[in-house]
Amino acid sequence: MIRGLDHVNVCTDDLPATRAFYVDLLGLTEGPRPAFGIDGLWLYAGDAPIVHIVLEGSARPARGAIDHFSFAVADFDAALARMTAAGVPYAAADIPGGFGKQAFITDPNGVTVELTWRTAA
Repeated sequence: MIRGLDHVNVCTDDLPATRAFYVDLLGLTEGPRPAFGIDGLWLYAGDAPIVHIVLEGSARPARGAIDHFSFAVADFDAALARMTAAGVPYAAADIPGGFGKQAFITDPNGVTVELTWRTAA
């Protein structure tokens, strides 16, 4: 039934800082978004709008608890170098069992974002 994860939605009270984090730091691109009547952005990886940003107070209140979400990265060392150059703190580790590497960062809204590099199967 489920084919994959379509997108994550992040609520923010600082649209410019959140955009800068996901676009300028992580490399997503801002793209087309339906006219929902609320302020926000759709951020794309390639042709897929994988992160939706909604201005807090312009939509229903956020509910539930998600510990983090993860982006797959092609070059783990380059991703960490980018975090270091931007002064963004991270916690990096090998994934046990030789499955790859992971690093955790925090967006301007307190959302934990994982950067994951997986070894070939």
